[in-house]
Amino acid sequence: MAKTDAIVSVTGVSRIFGQRAAIDRADLTLTRGRILGLLGASGSGKSTLLRTIAGLEPIDAGTISIDGQVVSAPGRAVAPENRRVGMVFQDFALFPHLTVAQNVGFGLRGRADRDAVVGGLLERLRISDHGQAFPHTLSGGEQQRVALARALARDPAVILLDEPFSSLDGSLRAEVREDLMETLRDTGASAIVVTHDAEDAMIMAEDLALMDAGRVIQVGRPQDLYTSPTSVAAARLLGPLNLVEAQVDQGVATSILGGKSVALPNGPARMGIRPTDLKLTGSGSGLEARVASVSFAGGYRVVRVKAGPVALSLHLSGEVPSPGDVVGVMADPARLMVLPL
Repeated sequence: MAKTDAIVSVTGVSRIFGQRAAIDRADLTLTRGRILGLLGASGSGKSTLLRTIAGLEPIDAGTISIDGQVVSAPGRAVAPENRRVGMVFQDFALFPHLTVAQNVGFGLRGRADRDAVVGGLLERLRISDHGQAFPHTLSGGEQQRVALARALARDPAVILLDEPFSSLDGSLRAEVREDLMETLRDTGASAIVVTHDAEDAMIMAEDLALMDAGRVIQVGRPQDLYTSPTSVAAARLLGPLNLVEAQVDQGVATSILGGKSVALPNGPARMGIRPTDLKLTGSGSGLEARVASVSFAGGYRVVRVKAGPVALSLHLSGEVPSPGDVVGVMADPARLMVLPL
């Protein structure tokens, strides 16, 4: 990647609270004009990392650069308002006593073109009819559009979004997510979206970074991370996973699910497969197992089986077996993952 392509560069960043590293030597790059997802469980350090980029939290090691300028280093930091960063908070943080238009124009006070900028953003985000309304009268999706318009108003180099859908449920969540993606791409914004939800991350992000215990453990395209995680922690962040014991010998890993060539040293490992990548073959072929339970999950059923002491979960549509049935289970060999212990 050319240096000019990186709008945000995080290099070796640590943030220490007492004896605990909330961020541990993290490296991260946001490419200009792209959406980077930052996915991790609660307590993984993802929101703290976002706050350090925004300038709301100092760092204890490493550097953070925005558009080629170092904005954070140990003992010194550029103020948040001077970083060309737009922040959309989890709870939107709108001013309740200001109208929508006043919220969006809050950071533009004193500018001659304030009204024109605000009007253009309200139109672009389809909230121009609500310019004189107060935030409490708006839906969750409308409030988020106001927060995004306010973040865009000062023409930031990067937009930072912290759990932008956590307060939304069901169809509204999907609708707002689509609106947000469309707006970010239409404006050519460079954005980092923090989330704990794998679906949100994979749908929104063009590039995806996984965090665990303060570390960035894997970065790449969402589809590559989903199919080829480099660790059990990374695999689990991206969705349900069946794990079984495996043995590596001379570059081949074997388990009850099958075999796969790997670049791992001889010894024990783990073999993983997504529930969607297992299928039933009927008794007499595949791995023999007994159905333990069947659960309805909307567009599919969760079928749990046991093969001796090993429990596996399958996500199946169409006709499914009944608890107690003996079935054959087969893994898609191309979808097997071999992961180090």
